[in-house]
Amino acid sequence: MYYKANINNISEAIKGLKNNFIVHSTDTLNSLSADATSDRCIQTVIDFKQRKGPFSIIVNSIKDIPKYANVNATQLNIINQVLPGPFTVLLEAKKNNLSKLVTEGSNLVGIRIPNHKFTLDLIREFKKPIITTSLNKTGEAPISSLKKVTKIYSDILIFDDEKERQSKGSTILDISKNEIKIVRNGDGVYKL
Repeated sequence: MYYKANINNISEAIKGLKNNFIVHSTDTLNSLSADATSDRCIQTVIDFKQRKGPFSIIVNSIKDIPKYANVNATQLNIINQVLPGPFTVLLEAKKNNLSKLVTEGSNLVGIRIPNHKFTLDLIREFKKPIITTSLNKTGEAPISSLKKVTKIYSDILIFDDEKERQSKGSTILDISKNEIKIVRNGDGVYKL
């Protein structure tokens, strides 16, 4: 099912997150997302992608980060420079209500806050974090056109802002040790 990514379709996206997973536009790659607190929903993503996590989570605001990760003033300063935006920050995970499938045994959790209205509206209304991973099966290139997805996977709920991005994904910054390590260069530019 294909929907435009706008406020009028948030309720449909929430139904999809509660039942399975959805696909939606972000400020970088299109995202395959599921309720980050649900083993069952994340398992459907694992089955689709044919790989386990770890998966990053999307939260609504910087104020939400301490619910899922240990964060100090130095790290918060870095976070305020890059989020919302095309970055994922890796922080030390703390005891939380996320599914164990999110971190898959890692002591770190990846956190995103995309600069994307639909995604932020969705998280605000859903009231829980969602996992985010690129829309592809392991070993395949990410799919940039969501209209093409409907032809391949007609049963997936898709929320499209109709902007085809040539994205490398988010830039991943490991800031868990109070220093910045670029794990992956993506769309976000960060000068060390």
